[in-house]
Amino acid sequence: MARKTSHRMGPSDVVILVMGMTGSGKSQFISKLTGENAGVGHSLTSSTISLDLYSCVENGQRIFLADTPGFNDTQISDVEILKDIAFFLGQLHLRNVRLGGILYLHSITDNRVSGSALRTFNMLRALCGPQALNCAALVTTKWGALRSPQDDLAACDRENELKYTSNFWGSMRQHGSQSYRWLGSEASARSIVREIIQTACRRTFSPVLQIQRELIDEKRPLDSTSAGREMMKHYEDRCQKVKQGLDDLKSELLSASGLTREELNEGEAEINRLVDELSRTETSQQELRVSPRDLFDQKMGEYEELYQGIWEEVEQENQMVSDIGRRLSAFEQRLSHLEPKTNSAKGTGIAENLSVPPRAGTWARVRRFLKRNVLPLLGVLAGVGVVAAGAAVINPPLIMAGAQLLALSFTGVQWHTGQGVDGPDLIAGVEGVIRACPPTPIAAGFRTYT
Repeated sequence: MARKTSHRMGPSDVVILVMGMTGSGKSQFISKLTGENAGVGHSLTSSTISLDLYSCVENGQRIFLADTPGFNDTQISDVEILKDIAFFLGQLHLRNVRLGGILYLHSITDNRVSGSALRTFNMLRALCGPQALNCAALVTTKWGALRSPQDDLAACDRENELKYTSNFWGSMRQHGSQSYRWLGSEASARSIVREIIQTACRRTFSPVLQIQRELIDEKRPLDSTSAGREMMKHYEDRCQKVKQGLDDLKSELLSASGLTREELNEGEAEINRLVDELSRTETSQQELRVSPRDLFDQKMGEYEELYQGIWEEVEQENQMVSDIGRRLSAFEQRLSHLEPKTNSAKGTGIAENLSVPPRAGTWARVRRFLKRNVLPLLGVLAGVGVVAAGAAVINPPLIMAGAQLLALSFTGVQWHTGQGVDGPDLIAGVEGVIRACPPTPIAAGFRTYT
């Protein structure tokens, strides 16, 4: 039975929120830290949940990395992304889990800061608030993609523009925010995370983000929080532009004469597109008008449904391991009958089977090798099966479990008598691998909003 409580966050854990535009390198950064393919598998991804969570250990400290999509994501609406971030940060505040920091990843190869990136900068400032801007850090990525000294100089200029322009990261730096370069390696990623954690540990108190205070302490509706107002402003501007575009297009079509059927059809199609966009924007505005209680009820239901599926998979994997253990025991009993029997001659101390044909002697050695290595060899076969099953369903934690089981089993092979890992130690090691490898959710149970 999976022990759900072992994966819950607690006050001793540290969380780092990873933000950035689509394509900025968030998944690669997390993959380097965790060894998992952050772009594949479940994590905590579904049609309604946009936040992925991974964990790693740095100097004995368990760290959770929360990967969020950019506000330019084509699959998930900005409202749902904000809801997930607000819910997640609210849960951290309710559970007294320490937020180590927020990393904002930005590709240094981008020649300009797009409108979506600028909106994300503004959203990040609204989430943190003036008192907690020092929790956020700018991480520039893709330095390895630069191919010439001219590219390096241009990238340094873009970095300085990001760091010192007030509309970009300049205002964050004025409040103590730091900036880093990720050079694409695991060592570079760990160095950044290590410094973020050390900075968090030096603080005399754990800062409360503005969204946490507004949503949890002040019980404001999402659209009344600073982040909600920032997003609502964007939607209001968009509505105004779309309505203006509709009015202009209708006036143009009414005043035009001699339009062909094709031109009329194109005009009608454009009107329908603008009407659909206006409807989606107004729907998003309405979805922002949600109370903290309703937000938490909605998200808790979505996460619990996802957890149920994850834990069913974990229990299936545990059942598979139990079946393998039973088969190992049965096979060991059957092989015990293959142990070569020797009869010592009474009074002489001379074995009766000294004279063994060469082929029989080879088979005897094979049988002794098999008998001595029942558990490791079957563990190797089981590891291959687990890796194959994980690859078939694209489940990185299952593939990792199989790979670790393979490695552990190979170290248990006794090529000569007296070497290798004993059977009980190997079984304990296998169980430890399996317990360590199930997907790690945010928490097995969220706190309800009161």
